[in-house]
Amino acid sequence: FKQPIAMSSYLVALAVGNLASKEVGPRSSVWAEPSVVDAAAYEFADTEKFLATGEKICGPYVWTRYDVLCMPPSFPYGGMENPCLTFVTPTLLAGD
Repeated sequence: FKQPIAMSSYLVALAVGNLASKEVGPRSSVWAEPSVVDAAAYEFADTEKFLATGEKICGPYVWTRYDVLCMPPSFPYGGMENPCLTFVTPTLLAGD
């Protein structure tokens, strides 16, 4: 792991568990438990479009990677945004 962009130490995020990943764009992956990683990839398939829209408004995305971690059902609350990784609630997996 190498983070060439300085950031506050409270923004460091670690995730440990039985996780699988799926690429959803050239600079994004979705991470989740293996049983729901396909559903999570479906829900976040437009991540690159969101990044591109943000770049049009705010300028280049300097963090290089933007991944999403779909938490297990035992953590049904909100989310946490960190540079390069956002923890999201599994209630976002609507399948619609």
